[in-house]
Amino acid sequence: MIVAYLFSSPEGDVSLDLEDLSRPFLITPEKAHPHLTLGDYFDTVKACILKNRGELLKCALKNKSHENFNLEDVRKIQIRSEKHGILYHLASVEVITTEKRVKFTLSTAISKKGIEYILHEHDILNRLNHNSGFSFLPEIYGIRRMTCHTAQGKTEEMVMLAAQWFEDYHEWHMSIDPLDGRQKIKIWDLKRGSRYASTTEASIIIEKCSKILTLYYDFGDFSHIDAWHHAAGDFIVNTQRDGKLNVRLTTVRKYEPQPATEDAGPMIAMIYFFLDTTVKMRLDRLDGVGETVWLDDFAVTAAVKGFFEGLRAYEAKGDGAEGVRADDLLTLMQSFDAPELKWVFEPLLTHYRTQYSDEATLIIIRLNNHINFLRQALQDFH
Repeated sequence: MIVAYLFSSPEGDVSLDLEDLSRPFLITPEKAHPHLTLGDYFDTVKACILKNRGELLKCALKNKSHENFNLEDVRKIQIRSEKHGILYHLASVEVITTEKRVKFTLSTAISKKGIEYILHEHDILNRLNHNSGFSFLPEIYGIRRMTCHTAQGKTEEMVMLAAQWFEDYHEWHMSIDPLDGRQKIKIWDLKRGSRYASTTEASIIIEKCSKILTLYYDFGDFSHIDAWHHAAGDFIVNTQRDGKLNVRLTTVRKYEPQPATEDAGPMIAMIYFFLDTTVKMRLDRLDGVGETVWLDDFAVTAAVKGFFEGLRAYEAKGDGAEGVRADDLLTLMQSFDAPELKWVFEPLLTHYRTQYSDEATLIIIRLNNHINFLRQALQDFH
């Protein structure tokens, strides 16, 4: 069996030599670990997936209809470092057997905060996958605690979460098109080359993001997917040959009710979720790492459409939307004038100032225009 250590790049895989592997492991994109090397990290990933005669591999392969798995069937394993996050390091693991290729993700947390978050995320994803009946989130194949022994005689605890890899799905961000100087969604397609989404495609992406969030809303206790960020690349997009776009959500960091919905009824809670979604859909960082930017008005129209599509999907299935019907909610929202909508937004602004201080100023500056366009989008929606 061959095990290859690689870096993923827009130009293709980069093989790592001994000099590369001796470099410090980065805890974040800017901060090096005090004693872990890149080789220590890769070796621990390898040990994790091969532990107990490839138990973790078997879990991932079994989900791909390869139930009779033997470690001897594996010809090659390619471990790719994909992305540094603030809390996790993301790798992809590609397993090549005599019959097929199977790829999955392995997220690694090292810091105390990162480990706390990854354990929490594992529990949320498992619960949502088992209870929702939808497939917009990655399947979970297992979570393991590993101890890394370094050449300096030190040890480091790691937690590794194995999950489904969404093949041919790509990150996207707002970017400035040099041809016309306009702000557009840029799809980071590593297979066919990055490209700017058309106006229609941009609307579809935001619409589908909004619909996914609505589908995972809990009408019982008002819990919903929160702490997601376009800047973190949480929503990814796939372009099919016929041009159809699919969207998936790679992570769920937080799943709980809005603070503003305490003691609220189902309709009021849903209004807060809806308004919050229309605002957050408009926030990204230029090229994923630059200044915070505000998506154009198309994002509001798309978010409204996706939200109501998700809500009506519940009604069609007869699933738990007690107390909130799409037509009733739309009628109520259409009855609000601008001062009333601004008044309803106030508890959310308090939440943004506390939890999203970097974006709160931008939201407050843009809020009046956002409310005016949101009112128009609601009036135009049928």
